[in-house]
Amino acid sequence: MAEHYTPQKTKVRVTYGTPRNRLSYTTLLQSEPRTTIWPAITPQNASPKASKQTTDSDEAEPNEPQAKKRLVQAFLPFSTKQQTSLRPKKHSTTSSKRPTKTQAFLDFGQKPIVPEPCNECGMAYQRGREEDEQLHKQYHRKWQHSQLRVLKWDIEKSSQLSKTASYPCTAQSVMSRILMVDPHLSKRETACALAILNHVNEQLGACPLALPDLSSKQRKIFMYISPNSRVEGCVLAELISSAYRVVPDKEPLCRSDHAEPAVCGISRIWVAQHARQRGIATQMLKAVQQMFVYGCCIKPEQIAFTQPTAAGRSLAERFFKRKDFLVYAED
Repeated sequence: MAEHYTPQKTKVRVTYGTPRNRLSYTTLLQSEPRTTIWPAITPQNASPKASKQTTDSDEAEPNEPQAKKRLVQAFLPFSTKQQTSLRPKKHSTTSSKRPTKTQAFLDFGQKPIVPEPCNECGMAYQRGREEDEQLHKQYHRKWQHSQLRVLKWDIEKSSQLSKTASYPCTAQSVMSRILMVDPHLSKRETACALAILNHVNEQLGACPLALPDLSSKQRKIFMYISPNSRVEGCVLAELISSAYRVVPDKEPLCRSDHAEPAVCGISRIWVAQHARQRGIATQMLKAVQQMFVYGCCIKPEQIAFTQPTAAGRSLAERFFKRKDFLVYAED
């Protein structure tokens, strides 16, 4: 007589995941006779007679990894994708503590990496550095816009300007001209010349001027106009009464205590970066000699500079052909 087998229920614990993030699930399994394909889950308290009733198919028992895989697929209540979402998330703190990267350069004995000025706009920046390249690009674009907008002389010469304030240039730039603008000309020409002068003051680091500042000291603006009607040079000259000699071969620049008579003072002198080394500054100084005082040519000994830079000092020594040229203090 066959012995009746009563199924029992037991708890089986299934572990899934890596050793660090291990999830366990507990499920109730109903024990069955040994005809099942998972012999490992047969209860230990099952009847010995029932456990001996094995078939030929039970002899080829599956290996342990396959049985474990089938067990997980059969009794897990949710999919692997859901299990992955239930894993505890790590709060990464490496992003806040990530070290900042800096640009490095290899030293093979080459020329030192130092900021170099741009040949056009004059801004000094370090080539190859992304931040400096971006700043230079923005400044260069702004500089080009100002050159096109401000340094454009599109005013036709009036009859008075063409007769009294035009100075012919050398044969190398026969199409260029030097114009003199003073407060006695029309308001439009004076306003345009004053805007150009203030643009020059910004590049030289000088204070901007207003229209009353031109007439109070009898100041006059000289501009070098290129053939394409661009202002490539500018000089601000004013009337003075005395000046002092420079003490030669002494740094920093020092002057003597003895005052000498003078007529014209060069307050500002500027040449565009792309137009330098072409004698434009010398031509403008010659124009000042001829046109500052109407009907009279000023001698070089009657012209003085104010606060000359190193480049201005070199220009004065070449123009006056002496190192003890005249200087004065601007009010």
